[in-house]
Amino acid sequence: MKRVTLSLLISFVLLTVSARAIATVGAVVGQPAPDFALADISGKARSLKDYRGRIAVVVFVSTECPFSNAYLERLNAIASDYSKKNVAIVGVNSNPAESLDQIREHARKNKLDFTILKDEGSRVADTYGATRTPEVFVVDGSGVLRYRGRVDNSKDVARVQRRDLREALDEMIAGKPVSVAETKSFGCPIKMVRKNSAVGDAGQSGVEKTSFALPDGSLRFANSLVPQKKPAPKSAAKKKPAAASAAAPKVGALKPADFIKFKDSAKGKVLVINFWATWCGPCVAEFPEFVALDAKYRDKGVKFVGITADDPSDVQPKVIPFIKKQKVTFDIVLQDTDDPQQMIDAVYKDWAGELPATFVYDKQGNLAYKRLGIIDRDLLVAEIEKLLK
Repeated sequence: MKRVTLSLLISFVLLTVSARAIATVGAVVGQPAPDFALADISGKARSLKDYRGRIAVVVFVSTECPFSNAYLERLNAIASDYSKKNVAIVGVNSNPAESLDQIREHARKNKLDFTILKDEGSRVADTYGATRTPEVFVVDGSGVLRYRGRVDNSKDVARVQRRDLREALDEMIAGKPVSVAETKSFGCPIKMVRKNSAVGDAGQSGVEKTSFALPDGSLRFANSLVPQKKPAPKSAAKKKPAAASAAAPKVGALKPADFIKFKDSAKGKVLVINFWATWCGPCVAEFPEFVALDAKYRDKGVKFVGITADDPSDVQPKVIPFIKKQKVTFDIVLQDTDDPQQMIDAVYKDWAGELPATFVYDKQGNLAYKRLGIIDRDLLVAEIEKLLK
């Protein structure tokens, strides 16, 4: 009897673990897309089933994300170009910090020519495994997911080399299989409430993902995750003259093809690489932690590097003023590529592209720890201390 009970218990645990593993994947290409029912910005109920018999392009968007906003004209053009080809664009806003009134005004101001749904509680984003804006899921007329990923390869229209969404739609309309069915989208994190979860790798630390939202929506980013220090009292003393201030920081450039060489150049030290951007709220929120940790560990055998995903045109007006204000003393480099997926794949092929992302390498240059999402300072410090021994 005990053996039967134990066997049943083991089977239950295995089934539970398998179910959880499947649940974390989200919508799977080639499988039926999860149905959903949401209200649009006028209050009308909509469901994915309403689009049966048509191709539905479900795209997760934001009113505040610069990446999402950079794609609005392109999405409007796609909606217009494909409306007579039995294709519908369905925007889903899953950001808890963005109110319905804000979403309505954003749609009006940008003259959005496609349906916008409000995903209260981020349930649909969670079900689909959507983590960034914009992120696209294309569902065929029978309800099967045929493509998921990015709209195209670059936020900057002038640097676009492959129009992935249009390519997928053209192939589906022609009755062909989608040749590139999955790509990695790049953009701002969807700030939904999730519990931390770890997925172990053989011989490596787990991948920890964190996303978040503030309950009242009054604050856009996770200020509670920034080191909590009392503000210093304002001094009546005059500021030091500009001549006494530090020289303007420099930002280098790094091509994806050079990443391994760049990473291996730090062998002999523990290397901490943080991918960030000035347009990424959580990145900005956690950045002071890296500045503080660099000050603590730079003379103890740890090298910190920040790799920014900002556009090259934003280096002078945004990146340099930001790192100067933060008093950064570690290296800052720009990922030099027209296609962010090239850098993502060069660093860690299972990285979906969410920011911030932190990778820690041991003294031999092996990946020892990775955090996809805002850091947990205690875990990062524990890993650094372990690797220094």
